[in-house]
Amino acid sequence: MLSLIVFLPLAAAASMTLGNLAAFFQDTVRRLLAYSTIGQVGYLLMAVAVAPRSELALPALLFYLAACAVTNLGAFAVAASFPSATRVSDYRGMGRRHPLLAVSLVICLLGLVGTPPTAVFLGKLAVFTAAVGGGAVWLAVVAVANTVASLFYYLRWIAPVFLARTTEQDESTADSPRRWSAVTASAAAVVFLALGIAGGVVLPLLGGELLP
Repeated sequence: MLSLIVFLPLAAAASMTLGNLAAFFQDTVRRLLAYSTIGQVGYLLMAVAVAPRSELALPALLFYLAACAVTNLGAFAVAASFPSATRVSDYRGMGRRHPLLAVSLVICLLGLVGTPPTAVFLGKLAVFTAAVGGGAVWLAVVAVANTVASLFYYLRWIAPVFLARTTEQDESTADSPRRWSAVTASAAAVVFLALGIAGGVVLPLLGGELLP
């Protein structure tokens, strides 16, 4: 039992930190999302680590897990919509050609950071609150630092979407996107925003309250 108490917080800190560091240096979008997911697992482990000492931990874990699942589904669906767009730079100009998918991508990527009013924002807030309430203040500080750092590599993907293409670039996102992938991405973005807006109702139903 003592080994788990020591191991879980360390595993959480290592997962979010190493995942973010690996994502920092990725130009391939699928690898970036894969390492980002490893980082997200670290936040989930935070809630597991403080579960014996915080009543909010389990509801926060369930809500954050649902939020991450929907958000990652949307981001991976955008990537699947354009199979030939393998690198961040390949998405340059997508905002003009496919505005709906561009908006869906931005919602999902900023959502993974934890930008209000998205569901991940509320999920992270609940997890961080549970960590502080469970006596793992240092872990909450590490998580906040990783959240701020993750903004860099998400913005590195978002920025080219709204820049004009150059004549030297290929047309990776010029073709029509795969239909069902595009539909999935758009639906995930809508569900994700709705879950964030309705989170004040959903989280108490899971047994968690952010405010006493």
